[in-house]
Amino acid sequence: MSAAKSANTIFPITAFTSDLQPDFILQYLPSSSEHGPVRRRLVIVGDVHGMRKSLEALLDQVGFNKSKGDHLVLVGDLVNKGPDSPGVVDLAMKLGASAVRGNHENAVLNAAAEINATHDREGLGCPGGLPGSPAIPKPPEVGATVRDSEIPDKSGSATMTDTPTSHSTALGLLKRQLQWLAALPLIVRVKLPHVRTSSVGDALIVVHAGLVPGLSLKDQDPHTVMHMRSLVRASGNEERFIPAEIPGEESWVVEWDRWQDRQASKTTVIFGHDAKRGLQLGKYAIGLDSGCLYGHQLSAVVITAFDGKIEHHIVQVDCADTPIAPTASVKEGEKIVVRRLAVVAPNGFYSDLTVKD
Repeated sequence: MSAAKSANTIFPITAFTSDLQPDFILQYLPSSSEHGPVRRRLVIVGDVHGMRKSLEALLDQVGFNKSKGDHLVLVGDLVNKGPDSPGVVDLAMKLGASAVRGNHENAVLNAAAEINATHDREGLGCPGGLPGSPAIPKPPEVGATVRDSEIPDKSGSATMTDTPTSHSTALGLLKRQLQWLAALPLIVRVKLPHVRTSSVGDALIVVHAGLVPGLSLKDQDPHTVMHMRSLVRASGNEERFIPAEIPGEESWVVEWDRWQDRQASKTTVIFGHDAKRGLQLGKYAIGLDSGCLYGHQLSAVVITAFDGKIEHHIVQVDCADTPIAPTASVKEGEKIVVRRLAVVAPNGFYSDLTVKD
């Protein structure tokens, strides 16, 4: 009997970093209409998790209008757990949205690949998801540990957790929807116009979970980008950061803000993933996972370039879908260690990632 495809795999990455197309760059557009100038807005939304009604309610609250130049960006985890993952993906595709891959997109893509591989082995043909592909990483042997597996580059494999929920979600998505998810980058970079003042600094980055200060975008570890919640300083080295998913540790946002304060050019990161901390408003980082999946709010940051300046504000709506019950809560300070992944980046930064699923 062949080994099942490992759930601990990063699905092949088509684009590590993606820039928004010129049409989506924030800009001030003069208008000949009697209503005055047109403002193109960037609307960045937190983790949706299949809560389509909530996403629609948030876009209504924002007054989102694609025909007037508004552009939607999603911070990952569009799918899984909630009631209508296909509906969320379909809406994103219809609106021409940009998005980054979250850990749940990764899990669903892995599940789709495993479903297809199983059907191929049994001679049943593709059930409608991703076609079989030699680019799918070969799974490690049964019983292999992370240390036994090859530490990947940005197009290979690393660790990731899959669940029966991911298989159910994968089966519910159309082939074109899965292909859209598979093409999502890990990082979206927004080129901001030159303005007199900007509330989001000089550069804007969207990721699912976070970034390690001091590393270039190309040197960020894919697993870390999709999973990290905290950063700790390495013992004996104040410039070395260790990303972790350990409840009770300080959010990575704190270290990111400290790092940016020392930079001549400021970069703001907008992310999701951390529902336990909820809405996070750092100086140079904004966390948008406010727990809509669990019956709380769905959040967006709306960014506008107007009259020589860039401004942003937060918009939230209450959950409009049936929420799910959260998993058992973790006592303050309790540490959950499922597995650890050690990666040494090219510039010497050490990433020791503790993953809690």
